[in-house]
Amino acid sequence: MANVQLYLAIGMPTIAVLVGILLNVVQVSVINARLSGMDARIAALETRMNNLENRMDSRFNAVDARFNNLEVKFDTLIGKVIELGNRVTRIEAKLDPR
Repeated sequence: MANVQLYLAIGMPTIAVLVGILLNVVQVSVINARLSGMDARIAALETRMNNLENRMDSRFNAVDARFNNLEVKFDTLIGKVIELGNRVTRIEAKLDPR
């Protein structure tokens, strides 16, 4: 009987430790699987954000081009107004009887 008690005294804690190790390995593998899923979702989100950034950059570039075009047109218009003002001043100077 003494041998059975010795085997139980040594075997039961050993079995408990082995079961604990097995459960830890299972938990770690489950956590790794969940983290892999999160990595894939984060990569997809990063791709979507990059696409959004590219679209926004292209739209901002288009708006900048339109503003530059308007600025050129506005400068041309200001030049024409100044030219017209100079012409009116010269006409007034010719018509002034002083």
